[in-house]
Amino acid sequence: MSTSQHSSLSIDLAGMGAAAGCLLTADEVAAILRVPKSWVYSHLSELPVIRLGRYAHFKRSDVERFLENRGPCQ
Repeated sequence: MSTSQHSSLSIDLAGMGAAAGCLLTADEVAAILRVPKSWVYSHLSELPVIRLGRYAHFKRSDVERFLENRGPCQ
């Protein structure tokens, strides 16, 4: 990959932060849910997680759907 191709790729990836389909980290999901990061890791079986090796990532749209489906006070 040439230098010009590489720099344009990094610019494209930098703009993905606001996209609904971007992958979130456990820290970001914890902030959205207003829970500790340890809670996110202890509830991976319930959350819509995408495993990338030892890393856990989450699609923002899946996290929002998870919240909608849970309903109030569950």
